[in-house]
Amino acid sequence: MNKKNILAGIALLAGLAVPTLALAAGDGKHPEAPAKGWPHEKIIGAHFDRAAAQRGFQVYKEVCASCHSLKLVAFRTLTGIGFSEPEVKAIAAGFTVPGEPDPDTGDVKDRPGKPFDHFPSPYANPEAAAASNGGAIPPDLSLMAKARPDGSSYIYSLLHGYRDPTAEELAALPGGKLAANAHYNPYKSGHVIAMAPPLQDGIVTYGEGQPEATVEQMSYDVATFLSWTAEPKLEERKRTGFFFMTFLLIICGLLFASYKRISKRVLGH
Repeated sequence: MNKKNILAGIALLAGLAVPTLALAAGDGKHPEAPAKGWPHEKIIGAHFDRAAAQRGFQVYKEVCASCHSLKLVAFRTLTGIGFSEPEVKAIAAGFTVPGEPDPDTGDVKDRPGKPFDHFPSPYANPEAAAASNGGAIPPDLSLMAKARPDGSSYIYSLLHGYRDPTAEELAALPGGKLAANAHYNPYKSGHVIAMAPPLQDGIVTYGEGQPEATVEQMSYDVATFLSWTAEPKLEERKRTGFFFMTFLLIICGLLFASYKRISKRVLGH
């Protein structure tokens, strides 16, 4: 393949990728990362801020779980962000999940959750979810951080990005106004979101020695937690990738040294 064909192929791939990314991002404001960045997004030494992830779980449990599910996450995996097995058992027992059908009647009775259970949905079925939310079904949050470009920053920005629109921003909206029960958020595609601001300063109480539960802090913590639920093996994957790349570099160096040594013998220079 000549150089022109290679460049044409790269241009074609870029042309296909750009519209896809634009559609995914919509016309919302580009997400902004917190000043301290995301430790789990580092190339070397990537790690989840476990204290933040545990606080994010607390916010999810006390605020978000009333509307949003985490159906792909099992309680037992919470050990991955530093909870002990007894703590996981206590957390699981605090949720109610459907039990096994009665062999005689077929009735299903609820029971306390166990570590092998997954987080239950707050609604009995999609119809109930829609009926409770004006026809819109709250999305499952298990993979939310991977479902959006710049997922961690998107969640962080969206949660603390609610504000009143300026006169110019309001005029740019369809009809020049916010619809009833709609809210302005520049990070949302279309800048309008049906979900009311879920966080308020002090809506949860963090434990002793933890930072103050401001909207910005909770947004960071929830984004960290949901980044972990979306990819709980990220740290292991990045460590493996770093080891593999280091191994390849060493092999390449040895092969090059061998090539130089052999060519010197064969060619005499």
